[in-house]
Amino acid sequence: MHVLDVLFGLTAAGPRFFADGWGDRRLVKRLQPLPLARRAPARVDVSLGPPRAAHGGTLRDGSFRSPESRLPGCARAARVQVLMPEVPLRGVAVHLAASGDQGFAMRLRFAAPLLAHGIGAIVLENAFYGARRPERQARHAVRSVSDLYLMGAATFQEGRALLAWAREALGAPRVGVTGYSMGGQLAAMVGASMPWPVATVPLAPSCSPDSVLLSGVLRDVPDWAALAGDAADREAARVELCAGLSRFSVCALPPPVAPGAAIVVGTAADGVVPPAEMARIAAHWGCELRWLPAGHVSAVLRHQGAMREAILDAFLRLEAAEREVSPAAPGSAGSGRRASSRARSRRAGPRGRAPGRLR
Repeated sequence: MHVLDVLFGLTAAGPRFFADGWGDRRLVKRLQPLPLARRAPARVDVSLGPPRAAHGGTLRDGSFRSPESRLPGCARAARVQVLMPEVPLRGVAVHLAASGDQGFAMRLRFAAPLLAHGIGAIVLENAFYGARRPERQARHAVRSVSDLYLMGAATFQEGRALLAWAREALGAPRVGVTGYSMGGQLAAMVGASMPWPVATVPLAPSCSPDSVLLSGVLRDVPDWAALAGDAADREAARVELCAGLSRFSVCALPPPVAPGAAIVVGTAADGVVPPAEMARIAAHWGCELRWLPAGHVSAVLRHQGAMREAILDAFLRLEAAEREVSPAAPGSAGSGRRASSRARSRRAGPRGRAPGRLR
């Protein structure tokens, strides 16, 4: 475990999660990821503001109505920022938020160096974060377990909808999804649920969100007393919460359509997310796993270039797979090559790195 993760755990004081307890227990019991994944990605109408120069590209503010109808009114209007390159567009990645990452600035700075390689970014503000946060909620500490479930369900559906919108409205030739920590876990689920190839790059992800509360340095962030209630049995509350969250495992979904275009970036000395969680995703998908010699905090401070390289490599693999596909008509010999190419994309290993290093 990296020393910075230990220090992070010791200093992670502040408002506790779930101060209002369980919230809507019926929703907590009924919400499942597989039925959401089986739906076609929702169609959303993103209203975009005027473009402005920023981060070496063109930035636009956007908003749309969330496909998650159970959200409170304050969270129904989803907000995005869309950052596009000046060079020819090769692809667009949806960037999902880590826990506590409210607003857009951090992820826009992370995405900006990819513009030079033709990779744009859609940065989504989570439900219950920033302008979508309920009045009584302090910072990112959601007040009930059902709020956390709704955040996850909304991010999952909004991420899928934005991938479809990027292809249809932005004309992106290929799309991808990424995120760090909590954002990485949700990015993995979004990418795995799409019915067509997606560059999927989860960064320091948990396979199942309960793992962070079982053994990580943030295991005492929840208000266990509020969850235990009159029973005052905090350990029973922990078992119940973790059992529910374990349903939202990446392994609950099939692997992505194109695992050859998926790269799991793991943090070998992570004290927040157990590294075994990252290995579980890669093993389930049969995809590449790249280890960073870092903890959860130090990876963000020192290894962002390597994370960006993984994102670019995933897009390059999609591009290479497309070049292998023959444009022949269905039923012809070229059509057989197309099927063969799709099969190769499922089991493809690492391809060439991007030219130059991304810092």
